Amino acid sequence: MSPGRSLTVRNIPRNGFAGSDEGQFIRPPGSAGERFAGRPVIGPVDTRHGASHPQGPARHEQFRERYEHGHLDAITRGSHGRKLDLDRQYRYYGAGDVARRLNLHTQIGHHGGWRHSRYQGPISSTFVSVHFGHNYFGPRWCPSRVWYPRWSDWVRWSWWDRCLPLYDPRPVFCRPIVYAACPPVVVYDFPRWESLPVISAGTWVDVSPVVVAPQQYDLQLLAVRFVDGGHPEQRIGPRYRVWFRNSSQQDLTTGFNVSIIAAQDDRLNDRLPQVGVRVEAIAAGETQAVDLRLPWEAYELSRDVSGNAMPFDKLHVIVDSHGEINEVSAANNGAIVERGDILPVDPAAFSTDVDAVSAGQAVSIAGEGFGPEPGQVLLYVKGLELQPEIQGWYDLGVRVEMPALPLAEPTEARLVVVRRDSAASNPVELTLAPASVELLPAP
Repeated sequence: MSPGRSLTVRNIPRNGFAGSDEGQFIRPPGSAGERFAGRPVIGPVDTRHGASHPQGPARHEQFRERYEHGHLDAITRGSHGRKLDLDRQYRYYGAGDVARRLNLHTQIGHHGGWRHSRYQGPISSTFVSVHFGHNYFGPRWCPSRVWYPRWSDWVRWSWWDRCLPLYDPRPVFCRPIVYAACPPVVVYDFPRWESLPVISAGTWVDVSPVVVAPQQYDLQLLAVRFVDGGHPEQRIGPRYRVWFRNSSQQDLTTGFNVSIIAAQDDRLNDRLPQVGVRVEAIAAGETQAVDLRLPWEAYELSRDVSGNAMPFDKLHVIVDSHGEINEVSAANNGAIVERGDILPVDPAAFSTDVDAVSAGQAVSIAGEGFGPEPGQVLLYVKGLELQPEIQGWYDLGVRVEMPALPLAEPTEARLVVVRRDSAASNPVELTLAPASVELLPAP
């Protein structure tokens, strides 16, 4: 190694919430109604010792500006970018729900289905040895049995509420707000629900508001999306994201609950797995999102004729689940959605586990919406488009080995994660160093 050639590398720490869901991403200051609900900061929140501190800068606007100013043209106009229509995907990124708006979940069926998707990168020969087969109960177009990564250091780091993101690229209204848990639903006197906007799982994009008189209230459930399937080794159940809107012309400053209940059919009872949060308040016209994780028991709701555990078939999603708000109509407060009809969230890459890596070494990427099995990871460096070898993959994280490039000096690189339906994440940046440069830990 040449003397004097070194580079300081920063390990991106995890917050270590011991499996809690408190470290979610929440909206930044300046969003509508920030004086009311949740914690108005961006990034994971360290709630230890009563703290509530942001853990990283918001750079969604920078990502949008880089795209709009043409700084991502090397990615969108490259050979893979053109095949993926990345320019269009990134153009739609501002409002979210990109994969649904581009019908990517239906197009995968036209290309041979999930197992025969052309968007699958090179897989490491060690992949199977560090993964295990297990049932997967996500969207209908995903396989029913997949390879889960074993609960290891990189999975623990990239697990949703433990990763320290460098930035959150998602639109503000796609960042779930953290609220305290609410009591279980015990009274099930609900009306016949209206259909959700556009598709059975709904959407929050371009939905006309309900017309409400000035002194009246109306809450509207807009959509539900699948975030991740949990993890079998930890007996962690699935997580869903729920969007809802205050269609009223006035702020709603009294709290209400949002709940999801796993069931086999349209009937509810007090034995069914459920979870909910207490929304503190919501501004007039504001749309909010919350994340709700069902217990593992939702996957063991019944037994088949052979005695094997069977998951829930339907998800009951209810806004104002305890009937506390006097509304014009409660018929748009809920929905009963087939589990397989719930689309996944769009891919979003939050962070790599280090900000610099030597060529030939592994790097982990944390995010969401990556899908249950390997798609592609695209590496952009010095005008090249490469595909690193995939060592690990699941809904919330990816691990790849950087190619051993003959670099003369540390070079900026970008990584894009592509799900098998061709939905792509934002690029994340890191420094790729030649083998001759020593990577030193930050002081």
